[in-house]
Amino acid sequence: MSAKPLDVLVVDDEQSICMLLQDVLARFGHSVTTCHDGAAGVELAAESSFDLVFLDIRMPGMSGLEALKKLRELQPEATFVMITGFAKDDIIDEALQSGAAACLCKPFSLSQVTKLLEEVTSGAEISL
Repeated sequence: MSAKPLDVLVVDDEQSICMLLQDVLARFGHSVTTCHDGAAGVELAAESSFDLVFLDIRMPGMSGLEALKKLRELQPEATFVMITGFAKDDIIDEALQSGAAACLCKPFSLSQVTKLLEEVTSGAEISL
């Protein structure tokens, strides 16, 4: 897939989503850090650099959209992929306008994640 493993941050309040993405991404040799809320994601991004960030839109406390804006300031070179179980066009549009490269709608497939990884590692435009 990629000669250089990616440093990936997964921010989702659902532990099962974090575990799933961590397992899949690690199988491809990527380094994965997970946390369960936007504020923790922002703290991690202030301390470490990430190439790819998966970010749930709806979380308690700081929403994914709020976190996205702060994370983009801290990690302007990172690729951001929003995750949502509430696929409303206005929310997805706001996420994309705020700098997200793509949005994965729950439930998403492993093939979608694999395709996304291929596109990110090759530098291609993400076309989910």
